[in-house]
Amino acid sequence: MKSMSTRKMILGLLILSFVGFAIGYLMTNSYDFGFCYSDFSTNTFDVSCHDSYENIGNPLFYGMSALSIIFLILTFLPETFPAWKKFAKWFIPLATLLFIFYPDPGSGDYLSPYPEQVFKWVSIVYVAVSLAIISWNLTKQKLNKVK
Repeated sequence: MKSMSTRKMILGLLILSFVGFAIGYLMTNSYDFGFCYSDFSTNTFDVSCHDSYENIGNPLFYGMSALSIIFLILTFLPETFPAWKKFAKWFIPLATLLFIFYPDPGSGDYLSPYPEQVFKWVSIVYVAVSLAIISWNLTKQKLNKVK
């Protein structure tokens, strides 16, 4: 019974992360979807509108895509969810704070990477560590069954 409720929770989180990913994609491509003014024939764009959407869309796009990958894997391996959750409880809030408060390179620190690069790197680290935790926990569970 517990496994079924865990599976339902993971499935709900997977759907939520897919929705966040789609919203991030739409916001990141605000010119293509007509959210911001763009006229390619005269080469005029509403840059401030696009920047506003992109500041919200990029973290959603990269963060939610990483979450979607992990939730998709956890859908098939719900027994590893408790071990992964211990990691996610501290990593996801820290990554969210980093995504929110990371300064733009134009704020005086020219040696810092661009926010989009940081979003990619943090998401890659999240996926890699999550996969390692899931694999380790799954291996440990199989070894315990053998004994």
